[in-house]
Amino acid sequence: MLHEWLNALHIIAGILWIGGMLAMALVWGAYSRNAGEAESAGQRALLDTVRKWNRCVTSPAMILLWVAGIVMIVSYGKFPHAWLLIKMVVVLVLSALHGMLSGNLRRRANGQPVKDMALVRNASTVIVTGVILIGILAVIRPF
Repeated sequence: MLHEWLNALHIIAGILWIGGMLAMALVWGAYSRNAGEAESAGQRALLDTVRKWNRCVTSPAMILLWVAGIVMIVSYGKFPHAWLLIKMVVVLVLSALHGMLSGNLRRRANGQPVKDMALVRNASTVIVTGVILIGILAVIRPF
């Protein structure tokens, strides 16, 4: 029974985390396309809202996802299957991307220069591809 609750918590946290990351990626994409232009009040408000959502929902959801996942691995004994190792690598890449997006949005909000990285520039594609891979690995468990 505990495993089912942890799994539900893990999935809910994943949905919240990925939704928040996609919001950050879309806002970042809009800002990077308009680099050098004056920032409007609406853009500033959107940036502040997404950053607040990240602090209050997206980042805690990522932490909850990791904790629930690790507890399930330890308690259920599904380690080290190849599908799970690959899934963990994908989640690790998405976690790193989350940190990069958070940092870039924070620097942008503070008027500091931001680094142009290919991973961040293509964040939406990386996130969607990662979610597809995770879904396939978690449901089909091909390895």
